[in-house]
Amino acid sequence: MPSSIAHLLSKLNLEHITHSDIQPFFEVLHKETRVQITHEGSSFEGRSIKRISYGHGPIVILAWTQMHGNEATATASVFDLLDTLLQSSDKRLNNAQTLFTVHIVPMLNPDGAQRCIRHNAQGIDINRDAMAKQTPEGNILMHLVDTLQPNVAFNLHDQSPYYQCGTTGNPSTIAFLAPAFDIEKSVDDSRQLAMALIGRMTEAIYPHIEACVARYDDTFSPRSFGDRIAGKGAATILIESGAARGDPNRQIARSMNVIAILEAMSMLQDRHHQKISQAAFDKYQQQYWKIPENICETLSSLLIRGLHFSGVHSYQASISIKQTSRYSRQFYIDTVGDLHVQAGLVDYDASELTYDTGKTHTLNAPTIITNESYKQWLKQGVIQFQGETHHLSNQSDYQVMLNQPVGANSQALVLQQPAYFLMRKGKAIVAAVINGALIEID
Repeated sequence: MPSSIAHLLSKLNLEHITHSDIQPFFEVLHKETRVQITHEGSSFEGRSIKRISYGHGPIVILAWTQMHGNEATATASVFDLLDTLLQSSDKRLNNAQTLFTVHIVPMLNPDGAQRCIRHNAQGIDINRDAMAKQTPEGNILMHLVDTLQPNVAFNLHDQSPYYQCGTTGNPSTIAFLAPAFDIEKSVDDSRQLAMALIGRMTEAIYPHIEACVARYDDTFSPRSFGDRIAGKGAATILIESGAARGDPNRQIARSMNVIAILEAMSMLQDRHHQKISQAAFDKYQQQYWKIPENICETLSSLLIRGLHFSGVHSYQASISIKQTSRYSRQFYIDTVGDLHVQAGLVDYDASELTYDTGKTHTLNAPTIITNESYKQWLKQGVIQFQGETHHLSNQSDYQVMLNQPVGANSQALVLQQPAYFLMRKGKAIVAAVINGALIEID
């Protein structure tokens, strides 16, 4: 039977989630007898920060999301998780309500979420405030840790789309970490448990996102909450939700968070009932170290491979194209050269093609641009327009460059410049990059 919040879940398939987006869930959950809603305090600008509690068992779990306001994926995930618990649809979890007490803080940083920025309204990165404790949001989190004393803490974040899973060429759709609690990276019983849980969580999600699970760097960060909470004795697990090909709203990472946390709960249940051997526990802990490293900035939104550049000094190079920021609509030329160690969320073989700057068309009459007509313009070598703004009606899915001339160099691309150029085979234009979007003409 569907839970009371099931009908709301699809509304969280969003590029970004704000405080107002999750209020309908609280309105429904206030009437749900199996959960308790607690107002824990307010953000710097006065937005409510609430805790949802489910169950009354001895294994205490605390999960929080969006302490960085522009990292919203897991906010949807925790409501999916709550939906599963309320439905009792995971048959592995027998009597979850009497074995677990699950506390969830969805959206610790609602002010940052409102602005779609990492920091809070003070301009402070909450996750670098664990020592100074100058943010109301950080103080709420640490108070919850000290009061609830969780056995397991889930620190749920988003990461850059440009993290690569080891050297696989795949994006790190999920990255795990059992954070260190001291500079020596000591491993106590709680960190051992976190590692073992991650080993099993990885095993659970790997069939869904093969070769897209990575291990985050464990350098001790004394100002960060995860590291500090690990030092308080909680088995702390960082989950970073990353990109997946063809998944702009990170719905794959959203579902992987749920599968992973439910798997962790299943293992905690087995451990509570002494149904997991020491050998099995050790195996999962060892698997943690076998997870490929999370490699930063070795992925691109679009990678054009082996494009030829003609001229006095002809050469062949690959091009990395990236967003100016995650939620930006602007893409730029990031790197040009030998990029064989890099991969792209979209990867295009241009080894038989030649770079073309394109030309500008002057508008003298009303012109409608559709997807099909745009391709015809590109085929003629037109990449930008100039003239009266009212003459152009863009009805295509692509950005059209109007009166925004990009400096043209027939023999080279310019780094940090907007990503607009053509590719030809012989004299025929066969592909274009329009603001980072690859368009194949034929």
